[in-house]
This record gives sequence, structure tokens and C-alpha cells, in this order.
Amino acid sequence: MTKTFTHHDLVQYLYNELPKKQRLALEEALMVDQDLAECCADLLLTQLSLEEALTQPSERVTDAIISYSKTVPLHP
Repeated sequence: MTKTFTHHDLVQYLYNELPKKQRLALEEALMVDQDLAECCADLLLTQLSLEEALTQPSERVTDAIISYSKTVPLHP
């Protein structure tokens, strides 16, 4: 019987959150199912893009937040 894997399974795989047995089954399926492998590759590229997009705020933004916080009283 062939196991059907979902996008959710692939995301869990990319974040190393699948149980070992399921991870091994998915890796085996990736070797024989071209569509599944392409979908996994697309999700991997998306994951990498998201990680690159996570950046620090600019110094100007940080300074504006600090300046504003100095004008707000701690207790009403």
C-alpha cells in the first residue's frame, strides 16, 4: 500500500519534526515520486526565503521606538 504524504508532512519533514518511521517512509517516497520531490524542493526554497526575510529592524526604527518609550510614563 502506498502512503500519501501531504504538504503538512513535507513541512514537518523540512523542520525535522516527523517521527523517525514516518521520516524514513517519506525519504523513500521522495526517491521514487518526482512530483513529491519537486513539491518538497519548492517548500525548501520557500523555507530558505522566509529565513532570509527574517531581519533585524534598522537602527532608525530602533531609535524611534526607544525615543517614544522615553516619553510614555511607566504608570498611568
